[in-house]
Amino acid sequence: MVWSAEKSQGYEVRKVRDRIAHLLHGVILDIGCGEEKVCSEAIGVDNGSPVANINCDLSHPEALRLFGNSSTDVVFSSHFLEEIYDYKGILKEFTRILKPDGRLILYLPHRYLYPNINKKGANINHKHDFLPSDIIDSLDGCFVIERCETRNEDDEYSFEIIARKISNVEHEIINLINKKYDKENTVVIVRYGGFGDMVMVTPLYRIFKQLGKYVIANCSSESKFVLDGNPYIDEFLVQSRYTIPNTQLKEYFESIEKQYGKVINLCESIERSLLLERDKDPDLFYLPHNERNRRFNINYSEKIMKMAGFNNGYGCKPELYLTETEEVLCNIFKNKHKDYFNIMWQIMGSSWNKLYPYASDVIDNVLDEFCDIQVFITGGTNASLLNWCRPRLHNRINQWDIRQAMIMTKYMDCVVSPETGVLNAAGAFNTPKIGLLTHSSKENLTKYFVNDYSIESSAPCSPCHRLIHDLSDCELDSEFGLPVCMSKYMDQEEIKNNVRSIYKKWRNSAK
Repeated sequence: MVWSAEKSQGYEVRKVRDRIAHLLHGVILDIGCGEEKVCSEAIGVDNGSPVANINCDLSHPEALRLFGNSSTDVVFSSHFLEEIYDYKGILKEFTRILKPDGRLILYLPHRYLYPNINKKGANINHKHDFLPSDIIDSLDGCFVIERCETRNEDDEYSFEIIARKISNVEHEIINLINKKYDKENTVVIVRYGGFGDMVMVTPLYRIFKQLGKYVIANCSSESKFVLDGNPYIDEFLVQSRYTIPNTQLKEYFESIEKQYGKVINLCESIERSLLLERDKDPDLFYLPHNERNRRFNINYSEKIMKMAGFNNGYGCKPELYLTETEEVLCNIFKNKHKDYFNIMWQIMGSSWNKLYPYASDVIDNVLDEFCDIQVFITGGTNASLLNWCRPRLHNRINQWDIRQAMIMTKYMDCVVSPETGVLNAAGAFNTPKIGLLTHSSKENLTKYFVNDYSIESSAPCSPCHRLIHDLSDCELDSEFGLPVCMSKYMDQEEIKNNVRSIYKKWRNSAK
């Protein structure tokens, strides 16, 4: 497309954001940010901009002296350099303030697509008419050009450059062999959900890799750690939570569908599909329980596989991979505690129906009954309020982070957990596990788990197939003021009997 006043309206930054969202991490400078920054976390720098964090005169390179050497992870600039006489001086400043391996991302009007200076329709503020080579030739050799593309689709009339700053040119492979792939052979798996949601999609990476695909994981920075160590992922597109505003996600997904051969979008594949939200799905949320169960008692993994084009039951068992360091350290832990039957108990999850108020009673009973059992309790910061002390009870609340708790399920003799990422992680291993299920059924969640001893709440409302965000969503008990599904209708004796059964098999195997 060639620029025209009628067709080329809109924020320039929105045209490029979708293609670079996965690079926007760390300290981000948006130089010449105008009326909208590339992302909310960016530090906007401009002269008189209403959204700029720093307002200064950018017409001279010295303006960027307020930023230290190697202080920035990303320098982004859209439709700005063409307005600066000394653009080469600004580029040198960009180089100075970028960290090694930092990205310089430039989006500029193309000389052949935009009215040139002194021509009809030209921007009176422009000092230069650029070609991509003008910018690349002005960089001082400290960069590998990862992307240099002319963008003339839809309402674009620009070129886009992504350059990575390198610290040692001699050791760089300039052609980036590992990054070259056939577009049509790529598959991007998109999932932004929580930790347990990420575990559910893990079989897909292996399946597509075994089919010969170049596999790309598009995930959030908060849950990327779930995929650490996965040998079937060739590349990550990692986004901070608010880099793409929710109102612009549709455009983002359309954008990446143009960039890659196959895109499997699994966002809200479970939530709002098989687990309902009151505010977003009111008609379904308040259906009679029997009707909800009829419609939504579907296995989560089977649903994901179907969305990816595979038959039910194919590769539905979760997968979690440890790094070499993690394997060594976990084995040290296992050897240290090999004389005990080790239970990990996740005290609570992310919502009120995932808090079992009698956990301490059950744990104390089990420890009193068996002298060679020890329990490791885990959970986030809030769970620390539920900690107590006694022999053979080890507090790892807020000590093991969620990644550590998830991988440790491989090395335990039993895992007890409500519907959390820890339970999903345990599903990746042969470790016996006791899930305390309330909003999901065994059919929903644990159907493909090995050594599964999970217990469904006997509450009339369970499984509710609902995402519970606050206490007003549930019937509450009179003793704790908690959802009855977990407090009143989760049988202590059934939990203890399942622990005894798993313990007995452990004892017999040790003889």
